[in-house]
Amino acid sequence: MRTTTKNGVTLKYPDEIGFCFNPCLIVLEGPNVASVALSLSDGTNTQGTEFDALGGHVYGDFREFVQTLFDDTTFGDIDYSAKSTKSKLGKLVTLTATAFQLSEAGERVAVAEFTFTVFYVWGALALGETYNGQREVTLFRGFPFTVGLYNDGNEGAVLVSNDGKATTVISLDGQGVFDVTVPNETARHFYIISDFKGTLAATTFDDTYDLTFRKIGAGTFEDKVRVNIVDGVDDGFYLRWIDRHGFYCYWLFKKGAEQFQVANGGEYLRNNLLAYDQSYGYQGGAGRRQAYTRQDTVPVCAPLVSRETWDYLLGIATSPVVDLFRAYKADGKTPIWQSVTVQAGTYTKAMRTPLQDFALNILLPETPTQTL
Repeated sequence: MRTTTKNGVTLKYPDEIGFCFNPCLIVLEGPNVASVALSLSDGTNTQGTEFDALGGHVYGDFREFVQTLFDDTTFGDIDYSAKSTKSKLGKLVTLTATAFQLSEAGERVAVAEFTFTVFYVWGALALGETYNGQREVTLFRGFPFTVGLYNDGNEGAVLVSNDGKATTVISLDGQGVFDVTVPNETARHFYIISDFKGTLAATTFDDTYDLTFRKIGAGTFEDKVRVNIVDGVDDGFYLRWIDRHGFYCYWLFKKGAEQFQVANGGEYLRNNLLAYDQSYGYQGGAGRRQAYTRQDTVPVCAPLVSRETWDYLLGIATSPVVDLFRAYKADGKTPIWQSVTVQAGTYTKAMRTPLQDFALNILLPETPTQTL
């Protein structure tokens, strides 16, 4: 955490990058401080709260207010025809903390005001995890695909190498999270995405008492992502989800036998006092259900994946945003996605097996049915 002092009041506040589902803390202390008013703004939306002091000390967690700044976020808003798209899953937030004392007349008097900025990501890190570090992903040729990267500087860029040969430089304008589109046609085996200007800094979630972040591994020309290419596979369930780091992830799963669960809906109507014919309408005297509901479940599997890939795929089980690729629009470039849900369950990872299956069940949207 960063620290600053003004008029005898000391404020500890978050470092320059944070995650809105992790603790977002301010710690303030000063003589006779009664409360702190905190204002948050992303340039469009503004939120505010206030924390009372105890013995001149204030300890506040404002993560819920940061989360509300993402309420207007449109998930899946990616231009797959562009080289890069600035993601809405990251926001630069300006915060103003005002410390108040109580006068002898019992009125609040502002004694210090602090203004600072934090870049917040729609995600959460576990202790010891590295954000924006080196990783390996898979591109299934012919399907829409992007790589998520955090650019820490105003003028960043990545170098894309096709099969180890430097090919393209893609600019990343401004601080933010970017979805970089990797071309499907050029490389045969793999791509390497490198930090071209030293602005793709990695961040580790430090487990000190104040839950701070510290940066590691910033460097020019550092290889950030290896994209392995899989050819000749076009059947299955291609899913997209947002992981806990606020990046979009993709995988083509093998599809199992679909299960269709039909449940009774409405009431069971019976009329034994009338004739069993159509003279009293379709129901007549026979008993019938008013409605049914249908829920389709599809088991999917990624067979024999490495331990690292298994961990990568486990992110889909906790993601609130999961989409199924249906097809391309008439232009052949714009993908059509359908929101789906992952069925809750237990996932067991074998510790001594280098390759193992990753399986889960996908719940499709409820199928509409007629109602009497």
